[in-house]
Amino acid sequence: MMKTKPLQKPVAIWDETFEHKRRMCVLMITHDCNLNCSYCYESHKSKKTMSVDMAKSLILREAERVRTDPMFEELQVDFLGGEPFMNFPLIREIVEWLDANPLPVPFICFGSTNGTLLDDDRKNWLRKYKDLVCFSASYDGSTEMQRTNRGTTQGSVDLEFFHELWPTQGFQMTISKETLPHLAEGILESQRKGYPLFVALAQGVDWNAEDARLYFEQLQVLKEAYLDDETLTPINRLTRYLLIDSTTDRPQTKTCGTGTHMVTYDVDGKAYGCHLFTPIVLGPESGLELSRVDWQCDEIAQDERCSECVLKSWCSTCAGFNYRYRGSLAKRDMRWCSMMLMEAVVSCELQIQLLNKRRNELSASDAEHAQHALTAYRTLTKIDVFKTASPFKSH
Repeated sequence: MMKTKPLQKPVAIWDETFEHKRRMCVLMITHDCNLNCSYCYESHKSKKTMSVDMAKSLILREAERVRTDPMFEELQVDFLGGEPFMNFPLIREIVEWLDANPLPVPFICFGSTNGTLLDDDRKNWLRKYKDLVCFSASYDGSTEMQRTNRGTTQGSVDLEFFHELWPTQGFQMTISKETLPHLAEGILESQRKGYPLFVALAQGVDWNAEDARLYFEQLQVLKEAYLDDETLTPINRLTRYLLIDSTTDRPQTKTCGTGTHMVTYDVDGKAYGCHLFTPIVLGPESGLELSRVDWQCDEIAQDERCSECVLKSWCSTCAGFNYRYRGSLAKRDMRWCSMMLMEAVVSCELQIQLLNKRRNELSASDAEHAQHALTAYRTLTKIDVFKTASPFKSH
């Protein structure tokens, strides 16, 4: 009989480097939400919720998978909705159950919330269990940007509370067309308060050339702020590793753990690659269940229209959003192209200038990073960033 690992108290792992050894078990604990965000892609919300017994059985199943599969060493249990705090009783019962009955593998609970449903009792409960469960708040910049995107003035988000409990956990900020003109202002306002940010462009939006021009201008403002004040941490949109494809022989690959390192369970226990394939997004009869796709196959990410583009491996893409808006796992949103090109150009400029300021103390990896940024910049500056249509080919 195989010996099991001894039971141990949970290990806080959310601030460690992800080395592809973590299994992510996402639980769609509710289809309900109290807000109506302008960019929301969950078009089929309802009052459906997951039962506590269902959640416990799924967590135990995934813990056993981690214990026996050499691919994994740790488990992350995500509470997702809708707004997960619409089913707070489940969160409370599951976390307290895990505290009393630790799993046989290192684990952490995580959730993403709009932060508007936290009263004093819930805050006190989260303080008690902050080493076992981490919540990331979504907040879209200034008060006016928040009001514009969220479509409501209901509640206020106590950002300092989240930052106090989980100081390394970034707030999630989504850029919409309406808040784009205030992007730099909103980001810097938050960062100067010491709040880390994870910034994303809204999906399913009709981004156009004028948006790209404005995006470029706003990113330039951010770049100059980061160069002037190195105590500010550049946002994730400007720090991605720049390895530009000058040839066409490098294939596009799937870059996330959907269906392999990640599984999402809907309220009824059915399994999906990620939450974007669940019925709350695609409709009651239209979910794309896990077993219907070979998630190990990189070809599912290959969009032939992008095969000669120099940004094909750097450009953001998401199989879930591709399927949600275009009915194909691979078919990218070409309206993003000019926005991605703006990001790439400003990213190059920022990374080159920052590394140049530190040139006397560069490590070997930093020097290699700088060389890739320089190579990329030489390629990108041959493209008229405001006139050239995608795909962007090297010349």
